[in-house]
Amino acid sequence: MEVNSLDINKTRLYYEHLSEYNLCNCAYCINYIREIKKAYPKLSKYLASLGVDIEKPLETIFLEPDKNGNIEYPIAQYVVCGNSNDFADKVIDEVTIDISEFHPTPTLDEEYFVIDVYPIKLKWIL
Repeated sequence: MEVNSLDINKTRLYYEHLSEYNLCNCAYCINYIREIKKAYPKLSKYLASLGVDIEKPLETIFLEPDKNGNIEYPIAQYVVCGNSNDFADKVIDEVTIDISEFHPTPTLDEEYFVIDVYPIKLKWIL
């Protein structure tokens, strides 16, 4: 029996077809999109190796900015195409990456799963 695995090419295509119109345009999500890649380059590189565009989250959960101009995103979620059997939880720069149990349903006809990335701490630039 053949084991399905992560489908990096389909994941890349999924993210390539997402436009700014598919993303949330609230101030918190815009802040996330503008800051995440430069704040977490190792995480960005790892997610890219899965085909995931770190600047296009499926969902983010956020707290209010603190008095020092920082904001915490307790969870950001991303779609990965394929079967989760070959996915291994990871920690990169104190950020945990694991399979999500609860998430919004993406518009996707392919087999997929969703990963949680947490916690993310960014500067509030808006």
